[in-house]
Amino acid sequence: MHDSTFCRAHTPSIDNFKSDVLAALLGDTASAVHTLATLLKETLNSQYLVLWHTELNNSVSVALNLATPDALLNAMLALNGTQSKSLPHSVLTHLQTEFIANISADANWVALHQDTQKLAIDNCIALPVVTHSNELLAVVSAFNLVNTTVSKMQQARIDILCSALCQVMHNEANTRQLRSLKKHQSIQIAQQQQEIDESKLVLQKALYQRDRVQEQLVEMENATALTTMLSSLAHEMNTPLGAALTAASHLETFNERCGQKLANNSLKKSELKQFHQDAHTALTIIKRNVLRADQLMENFTQLVQDQHQRSKREINLCHYLTEVLLSLKPKLKTTRHRVCLDIPSDLSVVCHAGAIGQVLTHLIINSVEHAYTENQAGKITIEASNTYIDSRPSLHIVYIDDGQGMEQTSVSNLYKPFFSLADKNSYNGLGMHICYNLVVKFLKGTIDCHTSVNGGVRFELTVPI
Repeated sequence: MHDSTFCRAHTPSIDNFKSDVLAALLGDTASAVHTLATLLKETLNSQYLVLWHTELNNSVSVALNLATPDALLNAMLALNGTQSKSLPHSVLTHLQTEFIANISADANWVALHQDTQKLAIDNCIALPVVTHSNELLAVVSAFNLVNTTVSKMQQARIDILCSALCQVMHNEANTRQLRSLKKHQSIQIAQQQQEIDESKLVLQKALYQRDRVQEQLVEMENATALTTMLSSLAHEMNTPLGAALTAASHLETFNERCGQKLANNSLKKSELKQFHQDAHTALTIIKRNVLRADQLMENFTQLVQDQHQRSKREINLCHYLTEVLLSLKPKLKTTRHRVCLDIPSDLSVVCHAGAIGQVLTHLIINSVEHAYTENQAGKITIEASNTYIDSRPSLHIVYIDDGQGMEQTSVSNLYKPFFSLADKNSYNGLGMHICYNLVVKFLKGTIDCHTSVNGGVRFELTVPI
């Protein structure tokens, strides 16, 4: 402020002044601003006072008007954004107090001389409302000060009032920003929660489907192949579902923490950003593993349905038998044996898929359990091709293992129920009987076994399609 500044006014006692300022600070924002501006007007002993709110583009708008004529306000607003110092332009630029003792003689007020003369405005002062970091929040303009001198007491009160105004307006700006951020965060959290809920529904669906398939499989647990399939299902489903459940649990924890911090206004922008990153990662894991579980469920469901289905359907034989082998994974992983499919990748056939899958499952189980010594690493090969039997399209399947084989004289008894070659540790039980019934009686095909004591066994299946 220049040396020749403003007024010596009749002001309230120091105690009353302090209580008035404290009361203002404890009230709501609008009341606080009005009270503090009124105290400034009294301290300056001015006729008019305007509180200007500063904008980002260095323009101003009226935040509060105390008795200032509309004609003057309108005239000043008309020059808003110009270089005229009739607005608090220098305050905006230099963040310093401006005092004009004689407006009519000031060249910068030429554009408003007619209005100021008409309203008998002699002088004015503009005070910046600035934060400690030199951020300009507002400008106070007071007109027609009684005199141009000020006491130390008045200056101290002016400084206190400007500081209080700054605090109130800064708090209000922060509150508005916080409300806006909170609203934005609430929307984002709600969106994240919706995605979580949707993922949970998909996960619940997968779990329900898994339970249904398990129930169906348990109902047929007397069949070795289906019992093995149940074990495989549980094994294969545990990995993706376990990963999805873990990610969902973490995501729920992240969301709860974020919601708690949001509720008490302690949520930081960096924490929200981290939550979004964690949520995105968790949702990606959930979706990927749920899709994998869903695909497994579809494959296993189809295998189970094929066990009961009496009608034919078109399958890609290589893909289908791959899924059959997947159902046997728990059985095979405990051994050193390999099962190789030598089947054209484009071989599609219309057949009783479930029956063919059952036959090959029984053959594999028999080989794994009975065709090899304890430490032997065996190889099982399955070949398939289209053929014609009596001009009728048929599917020809060749099953080969390199196990210990059996005597030719035993082959004729191989398909009898509970036939056993226990002394040879070879094929026994109901498995081969079931294979024979499926191929011959249900599929109307043929099954032939070729073996030798030198090792290995070869089954040839021919099925009309």
